[in-house]
Amino acid sequence: MPDYQSKNIFFSPFSVSMALSELSLGAGGETKEQLLSGIGHNSSIFSTEEIHEMFHSLLEDIDQRTGVDIDVGSALYASDKSKPHPKFLENMKEFYHSDGFTVDFRAAETLDKINTYVKEKTHGKIDRAVDSLDPNTFMFLLTYIYFKGKWDMPFNPNKTHEDRFHVDNETTVPVQMMHQNELLKVYYDAELSTKVLCLDYNDSFSMFLAVPDEKKDKTIKDLEKAISREHIEKWKGAVQKRKLDIYVPKLSLKTDYTLNDILKGMGITDMFTHKADFSGITEENFYVSKVLHKATLDVDEEGTTAAAVTTIEIKLAFLPIRFRFDRPFMVFIIDQKNDHILFLGKVVNPAAM
Repeated sequence: MPDYQSKNIFFSPFSVSMALSELSLGAGGETKEQLLSGIGHNSSIFSTEEIHEMFHSLLEDIDQRTGVDIDVGSALYASDKSKPHPKFLENMKEFYHSDGFTVDFRAAETLDKINTYVKEKTHGKIDRAVDSLDPNTFMFLLTYIYFKGKWDMPFNPNKTHEDRFHVDNETTVPVQMMHQNELLKVYYDAELSTKVLCLDYNDSFSMFLAVPDEKKDKTIKDLEKAISREHIEKWKGAVQKRKLDIYVPKLSLKTDYTLNDILKGMGITDMFTHKADFSGITEENFYVSKVLHKATLDVDEEGTTAAAVTTIEIKLAFLPIRFRFDRPFMVFIIDQKNDHILFLGKVVNPAAM
């Protein structure tokens, strides 16, 4: 497993979950069970059909939101030598609004087509989804999400100044630190010894920033180990407006992950081996060779731009007066209306690309 302790992390849980849920449409047996378990499916609460309906309703709702610029979708590239079941393609279109393409994976222009598609859908934030394609690729699935929101209360650029960000006890790096002194939504999570700031965009979207309390000798590692979705749910109702100073660094991050080992660690193992059961997609036997995820985050005085793409390559077979985010902190972009975490991250060193 990669060591992410000392690195910036940013990804879209929503994008990854959607890609795995789409794959489960054509999976069977243990492969399907592992995929559904990996995305948190509880068969005693939701049927498999309801999971796909949930994604469909969410995509429909997102299409109607106008307060922020948000674009979510997926595309399926199938080899011209494959024969996907029509029902699978219909379900991909119906539930996930998926675009479908038949391509020759041996042709150089196929790679260009995929990267151009992603670049357009993420408004240029991710210009290369993949660097290369195996000519034996049987199918290629990708999901993308692009988000651009302006703060309800923008920062004044004239108040932005150079400051120091404390990566750890020995290391500091220079950052451009934005500053506000306003009535803002804040909360002190005593259980986690963490200061929480909520910055709103339009249309019920928000960014939550969480920084461990250094006076309690808490570090980002402590927060990472203890935090759960339930804490974030609690923050949404617990934040209260208070007059305070906040200092938030301008950010520009790019991340790139191969998720094979992470997914295997979550119990999603069969789809990477000869045990893979994707009989709902085609009669041919195949397996997943690679799952990639790329994401970007830009935070400035006006707002936030974030984008992510998940690709699956398939081959045959209490509160202080000031809040200073000048040490490692966590960040979440939340759709409060639908209770979904669109993006999740950890900023360890804002000066590192």
